[in-house]
Amino acid sequence: MTIPTEKQKNVVIVALEGEINVNNANATREALTKLLTSGERKFLIDFAKVSFIDSSGLAVLIEMVQRLSKVNGKLRVFNVNSKIREVFEIVKIHKLIGNYDSREAALGDF
Repeated sequence: MTIPTEKQKNVVIVALEGEINVNNANATREALTKLLTSGERKFLIDFAKVSFIDSSGLAVLIEMVQRLSKVNGKLRVFNVNSKIREVFEIVKIHKLIGNYDSREAALGDF
């Protein structure tokens, strides 16, 4: 799986698309892990084109937060739609990651 990325202010910005579910969670995990093992420590994930996330997708995010915490890294998200934002609040993942309305606001937290 190829996930579009770009770098800004020493932060890797990852643009996820579609559904993050049991069918593609492993591919998403592998793509993020590849970035982590290449030395990236600051992750900003753009959810603008994400329409759905299930427990497998949430597990990928939680795993990345745990792995990043061991290397003084951070994970932030932005452009999260209201349906996914509600899921984040229900499972309390919003307490582990910063959730921002804009790229600029999220970049300001690194």
